[in-house]
Amino acid sequence: MKRTGKWIFKIFIKAFVLLLVLFLLPFAFHFINSLWANTQGEINVQSRILEQKLLSSQRLEVTSVDEEGIMNTDTSVIILGTVGRTSIKYRYTASIGIDLRKVVLTPDSDRIIFSLPAPEILNDGIEALEVNRQNLFSRAIDKSVESLMNEQRLKCRDNYLNADEHRSRIWSDTQKAFEETICKWLEGYGERHYSFEYVTQTNTP
Repeated sequence: MKRTGKWIFKIFIKAFVLLLVLFLLPFAFHFINSLWANTQGEINVQSRILEQKLLSSQRLEVTSVDEEGIMNTDTSVIILGTVGRTSIKYRYTASIGIDLRKVVLTPDSDRIIFSLPAPEILNDGIEALEVNRQNLFSRAIDKSVESLMNEQRLKCRDNYLNADEHRSRIWSDTQKAFEETICKWLEGYGERHYSFEYVTQTNTP
């Protein structure tokens, strides 16, 4: 008798839970749809705000470089070979950033996707801290320190933009600086209920 009573009680509980789920299901769908509509509306409004901000902005510095190094170069002539050697201790500084007008913004259902352009050198410079020259033939055939510095500046620039050892760090700094900027732009529009996603542009226009 007790087993029969327990079995009936279990059936009653299951039926009650099923009826409760069926009763609340429409409200749950309505609540979820309401949240989705609010989030989607928020994304649409704020994406338009960000688009206007990006178009009216220019370049954003994402990181900077300040390094010292030593460059060595030999002076050679036909037959005689190496006739001089120049060693220069230098300091290279650079500002690296992105052009905000080239950012492509794509709203999605639960996030905004930003396609970021490749970082570029906004400005840079190089100075000679110490110059040592050993001339065995004639100083007239040596390159000037200014020419050597210009060549080294271009090498440093290429290294920071293209070398794997710097690329990942600069990409991380780019995402961080960009997100800080757009979050400041959206400070007056309440709490954000969606996420940001960042991808790199394969071809920067």
